[in-house]
Amino acid sequence: MRARLAAAAMLAAACALAAPAPAAAAEVTWRMQTSAGAATTELDALVRNFADRVAEASDGRMRIDVFPAGQLVPTPEVVEAVRAGALELGHTYLVYYVGREPALFGINEWAAGYDPLQGVGWFYDGGGAELLRPVLAEHGLHYLGVSPLLGEQLWFSDPVESLDALSGVKIRSTGLTADAFSRLGAAIVSMPAEEIYTGLQRGVIDGAEFTSLPIHHGLGWQEVAPYVVMPPFTAGGSSDWIVNSDAWEALPDDLKGIVDAALRAAAFDYYRAAIAEEARLVRDMEAGGTTFLAWPEEDMRRIEATRVAVMKEVYLPRSEAFAAAFASRNDYLRSLGHDIVE
Repeated sequence: MRARLAAAAMLAAACALAAPAPAAAAEVTWRMQTSAGAATTELDALVRNFADRVAEASDGRMRIDVFPAGQLVPTPEVVEAVRAGALELGHTYLVYYVGREPALFGINEWAAGYDPLQGVGWFYDGGGAELLRPVLAEHGLHYLGVSPLLGEQLWFSDPVESLDALSGVKIRSTGLTADAFSRLGAAIVSMPAEEIYTGLQRGVIDGAEFTSLPIHHGLGWQEVAPYVVMPPFTAGGSSDWIVNSDAWEALPDDLKGIVDAALRAAAFDYYRAAIAEEARLVRDMEAGGTTFLAWPEEDMRRIEATRVAVMKEVYLPRSEAFAAAFASRNDYLRSLGHDIVE
């Protein structure tokens, strides 16, 4: 415990030193690390957009200092840094915290996919916030909200034409996707997102998945993995925005409302930007030599069925809270008209 507190104190000091000097004193200043890399549209259109909206709507009373992925702590450690108070706010993936909270298995991924906004819709309108905010509160975290991810693709250094060719292929993955593709024969490799490019470049891995095409392109994957499976194997999920509970409770109610509204607006801005960017990038990448591989429809349905099976057989027995979220999410998908493969 002392070591953890000492580490938190050191990180807080590092954040203070790294933060830019304010133009004018703010009543509240938060430090935030995002999973978005420095070269991604996600960083500007989503995260910095959010911070700018907070500053503007609060008339400068609140400032959020944004740090790109890996600048202060490795991406998988952001949740713990927020919980410990070394960061007030994190934009991350709660799947990294399943070791402490089994209810978060598959939280950023869906067993089935229907629409890129399904994760956002479920959280705000389908009961997700009501189910999961109490779970995170037990860990000293306030679950502020979510932002959309477009569908996930598999990227390969050499062509992999179908699931049958996946056996033994080394893929960087995590969470539900890792568990599902392991069942389908892939050799799963764990590594932080910041190391995927060099892993592909050096042949440590043969392929990878992380989030969505615009983010992957911003990380330069097209330079080392010129074969991409399209359409995506899932329609989309969400990334998570978490706040240290003490920092959230200390925030005046009007600033809480501003922070919440800024996230919702920035998330929609980013969604529109990402949709347009993905369409443009597909054209540019094809012209630049990337090969898009269309796996057979039966393969895509088999992937979905495997993801559902992993959730039902592996995750459900571990957590009643996960089981409640799983049922709620599937009900939400059915309400949208999706026929879940089971």
